[in-house]
Amino acid sequence: MKCRFASSLALAFVLVAEPGSAQSFETPAEAVVIGQGYDLASAILGDERRINVSLPVGYDSEEAAAERYPVLFVLDGGDGWQDFGHISTMVQQGGTWGANAPMIVVGIRSEDRRAEFTTPTSDPKELEDFPTSGKAADFRRFLVEELQPAIDAAYRTNGTKGVIGESLAGLFITDLFLNHPTSFTHYIAVDPSFWWNRGQLSHRAGELLSASNTPNRHFWMSMADEGGEMQAGADRVVEALREEGPDHVEWRYRAFPDESHATIYHPAATEAVRYMFPAPEVGAD
Repeated sequence: MKCRFASSLALAFVLVAEPGSAQSFETPAEAVVIGQGYDLASAILGDERRINVSLPVGYDSEEAAAERYPVLFVLDGGDGWQDFGHISTMVQQGGTWGANAPMIVVGIRSEDRRAEFTTPTSDPKELEDFPTSGKAADFRRFLVEELQPAIDAAYRTNGTKGVIGESLAGLFITDLFLNHPTSFTHYIAVDPSFWWNRGQLSHRAGELLSASNTPNRHFWMSMADEGGEMQAGADRVVEALREEGPDHVEWRYRAFPDESHATIYHPAATEAVRYMFPAPEVGAD
């Protein structure tokens, strides 16, 4: 063992001493797998949508055969620049080491997020800049009527359904929470784009909350150092939650003044998941 270690150490020194020398791997490369991808045909959207799924560590083990899990749906949940990779690995790591509950993570790849996450607008500039906008109702129906049943049929779910997204996706999630509160049980809206349609959603938050009696809702919202209509919208929603929020709605607002729109998502998502989906107590049934 000592000789093998010494040989490895000597090789390391050679690599450091000769950074320009070419090195090659002797074994073929293998993929690092963090989930599985599927194409789900949608009659509502009229296309196939890429769905990525990450399962908790040990999901397929004999010991976990009777376990059922909450599901976290990730908007903008494709690969590449989208968010499935960093959210699913964060959730899996937290579930493995007791920072949050083990969960099934389902990423939905966005095709046209300006259409999928926006309600119709009356603002002329937005109509010009976002010509495909206003399709949020169809996307919500796809999530609730097609995707959720497909996930429930394929995996051991326990009825707890969370959704997470940032920016326009955060706006969409806030709209679901206020206007369609039975769509999910847990809503995580990171840096919602409250400027959309002159801030109409945040202006209506109070009346929407006072008119709703849907139980078992959980809402977590965060805002970076945005200012302007973004912060004003968040302030209106927080005030509405304080003044009009039903007693059975659990909510939390968390400001991230040291983060920007470009940097807030991962730290906010990590804190939100741990708060909304705490790890089960050791020995709890």
